[in-house]
Amino acid sequence: MSGSTVQLIRRGDNTAVDAKLLEGMKPQDLVVVERDWGPERSTVMQELLEASVPRRDWPQSLHWDWSKKAPELKLLESTGVGITIESRWQGVMLTKTASHVAMLDEDKGRPLVYIDYLEVAPWNWRIPELGREGMFRGVGSVLFWNAVKQSKEEGFHGRVGLHALPQAESFYEKAFCMVPLGRDPNKQNLLYFELSRQEAESLLDDGGQS
Repeated sequence: MSGSTVQLIRRGDNTAVDAKLLEGMKPQDLVVVERDWGPERSTVMQELLEASVPRRDWPQSLHWDWSKKAPELKLLESTGVGITIESRWQGVMLTKTASHVAMLDEDKGRPLVYIDYLEVAPWNWRIPELGREGMFRGVGSVLFWNAVKQSKEEGFHGRVGLHALPQAESFYEKAFCMVPLGRDPNKQNLLYFELSRQEAESLLDDGGQS
């Protein structure tokens, strides 16, 4: 895997921490991710149950299992990207480049980078109902920025698309100025978003530190 240094913010003292952004993950890497994250998912679920937190307020990726997504990385169009600190995965993203095209009028029908899955490690989740603030912030933003960079490098002018979980809709719309293009009945009725080439240029100029 090729890597570069990025910075995350440790929430405990609001200090910047160096992390590694790794591209070219292999299927076995996703197995390792889930082996590490699975016990923490179980802990979170138990705490939610004990605190009688309504299911609608549970983290909506709580049921994900990255080991089941490992076969996706055998496809030529798929790329796995992750962030580590001291060899521990802090966030992971899976992108695709062939099976989706842009829907925004200015670029309709042109290729884009589609973010199939993006998740931060469970110990980075902010869950106010449990008093959990999360260990590091900025993980999702750095991964998203890398998808925009990938799109630029592929010659797609920074175009990015994704289906957002309801809890993440405002994040993508407000933090990255993505355009909501309606709910997709073929994707659990999730809201579909796209990033325009203009907003992509602005994000890349900013260096991904939103």
